[in-house]
Amino acid sequence: MQKIVVRTDDFQLAYRIMHMLRSRNIDVEQRSLKQPLPSKDSIWIGTVDEIASKSSEGRPIAADLSSLEMALEAAIFALKGSQRTHRFVLGVDTGPRPGLAWFTDGVLIDTKQTESVKECIETIDLLIEHHEFQHLLIRMGKGSPSHRNRLANAMLERGYVVELVDERKTSRGLNRNQHSVSAIRIATLAGERIWEVVDLQPTEGEVKEIQRRSRIKSQGRVTISSALARKVALGELTLTEAIEQLT
Repeated sequence: MQKIVVRTDDFQLAYRIMHMLRSRNIDVEQRSLKQPLPSKDSIWIGTVDEIASKSSEGRPIAADLSSLEMALEAAIFALKGSQRTHRFVLGVDTGPRPGLAWFTDGVLIDTKQTESVKECIETIDLLIEHHEFQHLLIRMGKGSPSHRNRLANAMLERGYVVELVDERKTSRGLNRNQHSVSAIRIATLAGERIWEVVDLQPTEGEVKEIQRRSRIKSQGRVTISSALARKVALGELTLTEAIEQLT
């Protein structure tokens, strides 16, 4: 009979998971991250960073000390071997280059770094189109309001369930550019459901950040106006298009 493998070098996390699984009389085995899995389809639990680094091995499930119950329930569900996906969860690390992570019944399937909000929306549409499931949940980080709101509005307009997750819970110990890893953590944390589309109003901070990026992208030749920067924030122009209007 298949076991759940606790495969992590985080000793505190391993101890907690082993104790909780054994208290439920579930067969469990502990291995270090360097050790191979018992089989190619083994269900294993590790930290967000560990499963991100070995996402192609077995059937990985992300665990965090703040969300252990969710990880354990996902592992138990996977152990039962249901043939049909009950829950399809997408985690989105919002920003100008959104990161994506997607799970079926708690098992990480893959991650992707997208290059724009538009590409992120198109990728989500394709993922949903090519997966069969009973329930869909999209969880987004709260950061970067304009990018987040554009994504959230697009998903709400399609009738999807959207939750916002506190971004501060997703960035502990992460490099700022690890958007896909952050997306994994976002997907594993419960958030606050939003029901209605929101007005798109770029903040002054976002406008200044886009202006700063325009200087970098143009190698110091151009700083786009605040009006153009707002259009970029709203997705009406790309940063390249805004710069080209001034050159």
